[in-house]
Amino acid sequence: MVKINFFGGVNEIGGNKILVEDKDTKIFLDFGISFSQVSKYYAEFLQPRTCSGLTDLIELGIIPNIQGIYRNDLLKHEGMPLTEKPAIDAVFISHAHADHSWNIALLHPEIPIYCGFTCKLMLKAAQETSRGTYYEDFYTFRECFVTRGKRPEKERNFKTFRTGDKIKIKDIEVEPIHVDHSIPGAYGFLVHTSSGTIAYSGDIRLHGPKKEMTEDFIEAAKKEKPIALILEGTNIDNRIGSMTEEQVFKIANKIVEKTKGLVLFDFPIRDVDRLRTFFEIGKRNGRRFVTNMKQAYLIELLNKEDKNLELPPLEEFDIFLPRSSWGVYEERDYYKWQRKFLKYSNAIKAEDIRKQQSKYMLYMEFFDLTELLDIKPCNGSVFIHSLTEPFNEEMEIDFKRMLNWLKKFNIPLKHAHASGHADGKQLKKIAEEIKPKVLFPVHTEKPEMFGKIIKKVKIVMPEARKEIILS
Repeated sequence: MVKINFFGGVNEIGGNKILVEDKDTKIFLDFGISFSQVSKYYAEFLQPRTCSGLTDLIELGIIPNIQGIYRNDLLKHEGMPLTEKPAIDAVFISHAHADHSWNIALLHPEIPIYCGFTCKLMLKAAQETSRGTYYEDFYTFRECFVTRGKRPEKERNFKTFRTGDKIKIKDIEVEPIHVDHSIPGAYGFLVHTSSGTIAYSGDIRLHGPKKEMTEDFIEAAKKEKPIALILEGTNIDNRIGSMTEEQVFKIANKIVEKTKGLVLFDFPIRDVDRLRTFFEIGKRNGRRFVTNMKQAYLIELLNKEDKNLELPPLEEFDIFLPRSSWGVYEERDYYKWQRKFLKYSNAIKAEDIRKQQSKYMLYMEFFDLTELLDIKPCNGSVFIHSLTEPFNEEMEIDFKRMLNWLKKFNIPLKHAHASGHADGKQLKKIAEEIKPKVLFPVHTEKPEMFGKIIKKVKIVMPEARKEIILS
């Protein structure tokens, strides 16, 4: 008997935590942060308590109340029963976005974490450039509450895979198949059980630069005649169609061609397709792509460890050095991972950009906006917003703050973005080509739209934390 339980991803975008059980085998498909659940109780200056990070999150329903899966250092400190032997056999991570992977930081370090090689690198970079709390232990496990100061550290039990691998976990066999998404190293899974195959899409699209990867997943899933398809539906209500990366290039390039001042732009920091797009736009227009330290760290790591991505070398970028702490550009003003960039020959400061604004394209995340006070963009500058539109109240507030900053410096806002998620037409195509016995919508706030768009497949709405038996 095969059972599925959705501990996240139901009636929300992200937070996927899907437990699959077959006889005495238990695996999770993804173990991500549920931002919608977190935002019900927490905010920027109202954060989970360090001293009771597990019990608080379990009490609030933010993480599953399952005994035998969490790390013993936190359990011991919070007076909870310890994990002698992990109660699950493995976690399979589809990709490295926070809403699919970052809650693995709370799991017992002996639990095997299966993911793509690039996904593992992304998690490594994310942790190494983080604040260093145990909520960010998604690459290494750093034992807490044993000593103050530096914590004992060891790598988590990662096991990497590639498309075509078949991973046997007792009674379950998992087959990862690459898919196209807005981050490299993204996979869907074919989960072979005693009752049949369950197909899980992860996050998926058919309009990206590598749409053939998604087509590979569709074809492989179709051949298995799955008993169930767990399909993401972030953009299920988009019936117009999706902008492609090529269209983003054309729109953004035209904006840059017409801009006489400084070009400012943003995009998801781990989206290497968008990075290539803006890098090429910079080259065509004789402008240097100026990245921030966090993205520079990622570019350097990926170029060193995963040459298949074929990213431009870090030497072809400039690296922006923000004023930090005392603002005197001394090592002690920066985190350890940042300090090496102070010595790089392609590191530049606000004054360098201010003096030659037509020479640069500056990558600027939301938390970099204060640097505008030092850069002082001239008339004729522009900001290209290459992110999804805000879809919740908190994002709307941040978006308004960004607009206030741009208004202060008379900088017009332009848009050019291609989503990492399939639209309604694409989801219909995916579902009706695979033809599962039943489809479970996840990763969407509008699951009811599946039934309105997809007519040839049985749709079942999962309920959070309610077990479903497949036979």
